[in-house]
Amino acid sequence: MRRSPLALLAALFATAGAVRVSAQQSAPSTAARDSVAQVLDSARAKASGRALPSVDRFTWGDLTIPAGATVDGPVAAAHGTVNVRGLVKGDVFAVGGDVIVHSEGEITGSALALQGKVIVNGGIVGGEMQSVAPPAAAAPAKAKLTGGAAVQHALKITAGWFVVVLLVGLGVILFSGAQLEGVVQALENRFSAAFLVGIAAQVGVIPLLVVLCLALVLTIVGILLIPFAVVAYILGVAGLVALGALAAATVAGHALVREGPNVRARALQSMVVGTVLLTLPWLACALLVNSPWGEVLARIVAVAVTWVAASAGLGAALIARGGVRRVQVHAARVEVPPAGWQTPTPIGGVVAVRRPTATPSSPSGAGT
Repeated sequence: MRRSPLALLAALFATAGAVRVSAQQSAPSTAARDSVAQVLDSARAKASGRALPSVDRFTWGDLTIPAGATVDGPVAAAHGTVNVRGLVKGDVFAVGGDVIVHSEGEITGSALALQGKVIVNGGIVGGEMQSVAPPAAAAPAKAKLTGGAAVQHALKITAGWFVVVLLVGLGVILFSGAQLEGVVQALENRFSAAFLVGIAAQVGVIPLLVVLCLALVLTIVGILLIPFAVVAYILGVAGLVALGALAAATVAGHALVREGPNVRARALQSMVVGTVLLTLPWLACALLVNSPWGEVLARIVAVAVTWVAASAGLGAALIARGGVRRVQVHAARVEVPPAGWQTPTPIGGVVAVRRPTATPSSPSGAGT
């Protein structure tokens, strides 16, 4: 299609105007130039970005191709939006901005927006249209708490665990008080044995699970039951550990809580007092969080106390079979000699009083 000289002259003035607008943008800083160069290098590693021009070909800021103007590509803008209202013979690129093709605009090549979007507002894009979103900003590193803020944070964590243990213990006392009492009895009467059994249980918990899975693999039905068996095994171990830990806390609290007529109330008081005693080493860790060596020593003591209590409690739970079995305490039998006035009778185990008999008295004056 032939154009009149007047139209060609208008197009030349429009193109010159666009160039002048681009030339009026301030020169980029070195940091901004390097940033765009890095984005371009990363985009060229992919097939869609191989046609990207060098950073020297980019115009900084917004760029507009006026209506009726014809520009040879590539057209590229950095940190700005490219508004295409005329004809671009080639590709259009934008870094840190959008490519907007208006109703009277046309791009014979492709339109690519890095860290922006390609918007076709009634125009025509002959090639591919691609929009590459900016990479997600990395979350800023959280500053380490120090001073009073660190102590407050550590105290909150300790208090949270304390409340969780109390709530679990309250539920156990309400719904499984008899089982807890059985484990407490086993721990009080056989502490050494319970501690050794607890250590053995910790060593054998994983091998026992492996043996269980291997036994189930032998049958087709067993293979289907492996997931359920693993879940049940984990829940059972967790239940025994929790029951044993609460029993250890209750035993620790028995030393400070007096016996009373209400067994459940005494169990609750003992568990609360024992939990406080077992939490004291962790409270020391929270208070010494700003002292590296002090925190390490306090943490070692806290872990050791907690491990001993949990191990002994786990062993007691296993000995008592989860509180179902009561541990019998065999007291030494003491033989009580029968009194002189008692005598056996034909009925076993029943004694009768020997009938007193009168002692004969000698006649008065005998021997005289």
